[in-house]
Amino acid sequence: MICRRQSSSSSSIQPRQDALTSSDGVVGVPIDFDTCSSIEGKESQIVTIRLEKDQVLRAESGAMMYMTDGVQMNTTTGGGLSAGFKRFLTGQNVFISDYTYDGSSGPYGFVALGTDFPSKILRIPLQEYGGKIICQQGALLCASHTVDINIEFTKKFSTGFFGGEGFVLQGLSGTGDCLVKAGGALIRKDLREGEVLKISSGCLVAFQDGVDFDIEMVSGFKNVVFGGEGLFLTTLKGPGTVWLQGQPPQRMISEIARRVPSGGGIGLAVPIPGVGGGDGGGGGGGDDSAGSTST
Repeated sequence: MICRRQSSSSSSIQPRQDALTSSDGVVGVPIDFDTCSSIEGKESQIVTIRLEKDQVLRAESGAMMYMTDGVQMNTTTGGGLSAGFKRFLTGQNVFISDYTYDGSSGPYGFVALGTDFPSKILRIPLQEYGGKIICQQGALLCASHTVDINIEFTKKFSTGFFGGEGFVLQGLSGTGDCLVKAGGALIRKDLREGEVLKISSGCLVAFQDGVDFDIEMVSGFKNVVFGGEGLFLTTLKGPGTVWLQGQPPQRMISEIARRVPSGGGIGLAVPIPGVGGGDGGGGGGGDDSAGSTST
């Protein structure tokens, strides 16, 4: 009798046969992103994921726009402090959020995710690219719960120092799909064996494992001083697929910072109506009113 009771109890909580377990022990049914994800918007995009019961969506903490009734969020370090610190080094948050649907409000629940910067959203099925891609820091928005985030170091000190992506890149590996962020226009390039692509620093979004990531010095004194690309270019050597972005967030931030007036009393060159300044009617009106009061 005891054996039968244990068998009955274990069978009632037994996961579905198509469920998969992540590296940190989360059990869930894989999401078919082909039919269950919808990317909306143009220059600034969001993604909506449709969840069925027992499915798990793993997303960057703080990315959620809304979730429907019945969807539950569970925020953890995703495998302990060491796993959280590893994600932190790759540009992600220490904590991650798992979204599940309990089935209480119909057959489906929905989760919408947005980006922290006006970005395009790119969905990459890992199994189509050898089960692993390497991204710029902080690129991941969300993924299947079976996708792992790993630290990828640049092979050379010079590449990490001058390549525009830092010494640590973000490796995404496992089974399932991942959705990454890219600023501005998104370009995909399929490189042949030995084909080299030279890109500006910061324009790299992701590349397939096996693509050689390096740097090359810009030739010509005038190109270095006046070309606007700096001293080095990033080189990508095939074979493999690479994804590029037309508006790197760092470039936009630096342009905004360059146009912000510095201190020392130097204001905007063009006066803005209603924001004070000038010797117009505002100042004269003040003097007239003061004179009329004194009389």
